Amino acid sequence: MAARRLAASLVCQAPDGPCGVCRDCRKALEGIHPDVTTLERERTDKALRSQILVGQIRAMTADAATAPNEAARKVYIIAQADRMNDQAQNALLKALEDPPGHACFILCAAAPDALLPTVRSRCVRAVAPTVRQESGTGISDLARAYLEAAATGDMAQVALCCMSRAGLTREETEAFAGQVKDGVCAILCGREDGHGMSRERLRHIAALMDKTEDYLRHNVQPKQIFGVLAAETLR
Repeated sequence: MAARRLAASLVCQAPDGPCGVCRDCRKALEGIHPDVTTLERERTDKALRSQILVGQIRAMTADAATAPNEAARKVYIIAQADRMNDQAQNALLKALEDPPGHACFILCAAAPDALLPTVRSRCVRAVAPTVRQESGTGISDLARAYLEAAATGDMAQVALCCMSRAGLTREETEAFAGQVKDGVCAILCGREDGHGMSRERLRHIAALMDKTEDYLRHNVQPKQIFGVLAAETLR
């Protein structure tokens, strides 16, 4: 999500983006912008490859040489860049040192020291900007409001609460599910007020959040997921 926010800031139409509301921002944050590409390890018929290969990097740098489709820039996010093999890293060097004027590369690495020194020397450590939100509401607040709506037992209120979250990105939806489960745990342990919700209802909600995470793994869109939550939360 941090990489997507950084990508959004690079394609945002606002002068001090990411604004979070323009077309380019929304598409970048949802992972559907034609000028924001995420490069990951390839999946074979049997499993996910252990490394990012040189052919993937060469294809990416060739694409970077072409003009953007919609935005002023093309942004390439290399997920798990520390999984590039040495050949792939060496193939990336020229693009990092002398990229096309419209191209930007974001390398995400849990273990930056696994990258070659020549790659690291051509990169700048970045902190992704926070997307401005008009309401100022964070994911934890959204999760808390959902639990409070569930506690009312009012189907209409739960449905309204769920559908207002249908615009969240996949990463935000995953974070939402995690925050709801944390909230359920806190209520069951007596650290927070459950507003009269039964243990059975709380366990049901936790199971729905497990289902939400499973849906995300199977590429179900957040809008559909929150539709399910609207219908099933009070069952």
